[in-house]
Formats: sequence, C-alpha cells, structure tokens
Amino acid sequence: MKSEKPLGYEPNTVDSGKVWSLVALFFAAVLLCLTGVAWWLISYQHRAESRQPPLSALERERLLPPAPRLQSQPRQDAERQLAAERIHLDSFGWVDRERRIVHLPLEQARQVLLEQDWPTPEDAPHEP
Repeated sequence: MKSEKPLGYEPNTVDSGKVWSLVALFFAAVLLCLTGVAWWLISYQHRAESRQPPLSALERERLLPPAPRLQSQPRQDAERQLAAERIHLDSFGWVDRERRIVHLPLEQARQVLLEQDWPTPEDAPHEP
C-alpha cells in the first residue's frame, strides 16, 4: 500500500461527480415541489367547484349595469363616429327643409363664401 504524503495545504480540486449529483438533486427537488403545488391547486379548484351549488336562472342571466355604461370598444366607436362625421361633412343634405337650410360639402361651402360675402347679422333669419 502506498502511503500518501500530506500536501501541507488544502487542495483546490473539486469532485465534479458530487457537484453534478447535487445539481441533479436540487432540480429534482424543485420539480417535485412544483408538481406537488400544481397537484394541490388543481385538486383545490375541483373541490371548490364541486362545493358550489348550481346557478339559478337569475344568476345565469346577464344583467347590464345601469347607465351610463362604459364603452367596451372606444377606439372602434370613435372611428365609426369620425367616419360618419366625415360622410356628413362631404355630402349634401337638408338641415331644415321648411326654412330651406342645407348643408354643403366643406370645399363647396368655402367656394360659396369666396364668391359671396360673409353673412351679416342683419341677413340672418329672425325667429318670431
């Protein structure tokens, strides 16, 4: 048998087999804990659902909150409103047929104002 001579200092080599087995043990423990927590959460959810009584007809009915309600899609609503306003601004139509008041497209209204003078307060129709 060969006698080993003491080195006189602490060796700086590490047994890589032991390190890898500790790393594997750590990951196995973490995986075991995550599996246990997932199983516990799933079983808890199933138990909570089974304890709930079935919903009544009133509970299944969707109730709307009182007015004013918030918009569910404000961007699409704003785009629709702007499109409708743009169509109104670019079209002809009656504002009041009895008083013969119309609305014109913006460009044509500008041309009419350039050809004629701006209306004065005296030109405005007076209400009785």
